[in-house]
Amino acid sequence: MRRFKKMKLSTQINLIFTIVTVFTSFIFLFAVSQIIKDSRIQQNKDQLNAYFNEVIQTPALSKPDESRYNGYLVFQDGRLLYSSNFEILDGNFTAARLFQIYSIRPGFEAEDTKGEDTYYFRFQRRSESDFTIVFTGDDYLSVTNTRYSAFVFVSLIAIILLGNITILLWSRITVDRVKRLQNEVSLLTKNNYRVPIDMDGADEIADLAYTIEKMRREIESSDNIKQEMLQNVSHDFKTPIAVIRSYAEAIADDISEPHEAAIIIKQADILNQKVKQLLELNKLEYLKDPSQFEMVSIKEIINNIINQQKYRTHLKIKTDLDDSKYFATKENLFTVFGNILDNALRYAKNEIIITLENKKLTFFNDGEPISEKFIEQLFKPYEKGDKGQFGLGMSIVQKTCQHFNLILKVVNIENGVEFIIEPL
Repeated sequence: MRRFKKMKLSTQINLIFTIVTVFTSFIFLFAVSQIIKDSRIQQNKDQLNAYFNEVIQTPALSKPDESRYNGYLVFQDGRLLYSSNFEILDGNFTAARLFQIYSIRPGFEAEDTKGEDTYYFRFQRRSESDFTIVFTGDDYLSVTNTRYSAFVFVSLIAIILLGNITILLWSRITVDRVKRLQNEVSLLTKNNYRVPIDMDGADEIADLAYTIEKMRREIESSDNIKQEMLQNVSHDFKTPIAVIRSYAEAIADDISEPHEAAIIIKQADILNQKVKQLLELNKLEYLKDPSQFEMVSIKEIINNIINQQKYRTHLKIKTDLDDSKYFATKENLFTVFGNILDNALRYAKNEIIITLENKKLTFFNDGEPISEKFIEQLFKPYEKGDKGQFGLGMSIVQKTCQHFNLILKVVNIENGVEFIIEPL
């Protein structure tokens, strides 16, 4: 098997085709031979009958024409008058014995087997002493069998050769396409996934090329997103660091009041929050083991989040929650629901309504509708909407939902916006 795997694909295909063709051909020959055997025996009998008719229609005292595959015995007054090709019987019978057997046997045909040879007889009684016997052996069968075998052998060789040539041409074209695809795939990293993969055709190789091209576009898009994120994170960190540095230098130079250290603390908190978001986003890449998941009470988590937020806002937060559960982790669901609620608090005018019914969780806020063209981009990291920057929060929400097989949708409805989460 290892040696077989080391062969070229075209060689494997030709070898398999040849083995299958030869094997099936022998089975076919065996089956057909059994079917044709009876047919050829019948042909032999038919040609014997035709010759028998010629012999018995020959005028009296005239010698019948000889045949290559048949012989005859003509008796008159109990004596052998004519004979032809008696050697066909290979010495297994004598003229007198045949006359004795068939002159009293009913019917007009018979066959007898001696060893592996079978002999066929046709006879006519004109009177008790006038008798004609026509016979044949296996010579006719041997000749037709040789012709048949030669024809089948030539046909078999032609099928194998034609099939192998066809398979060779097809496999060479196929292997060339595979090699071309292999070369294009090997160049992906060198071209930084920028060069598209193009493969003509509508077969499985073209489908594979299309799938690889789709993967290339996703990798290219992912790289672009990571590059944008890196730039945005760098810019995001630069401002609080610059503020912290400037106030720290002012305090060190005694040109700032001590109470302005609160600004440094506030900027440090901003940095801390951004670092926590980055760590949260990174943790999602390792959240793949379902053994860590459990059935989590959604109602319990949302009530905990609301209790933490009730002294931070004047908005009314209404809830209507059943006892549905998600198969996930508490920590990650806490982050998801917390980020959605933070977003709602940022944009709501007067109230937020959270409902949970039959595992369908809805966060409604009565803020301004989101631009339709922006809804699809809402979950991209650092994507900016009509009212500023969403940062990493919504991106974390979407990726976490995907990990737990949850669908996340955002829809504009009358008088507000809804974030909807439900299982696939």
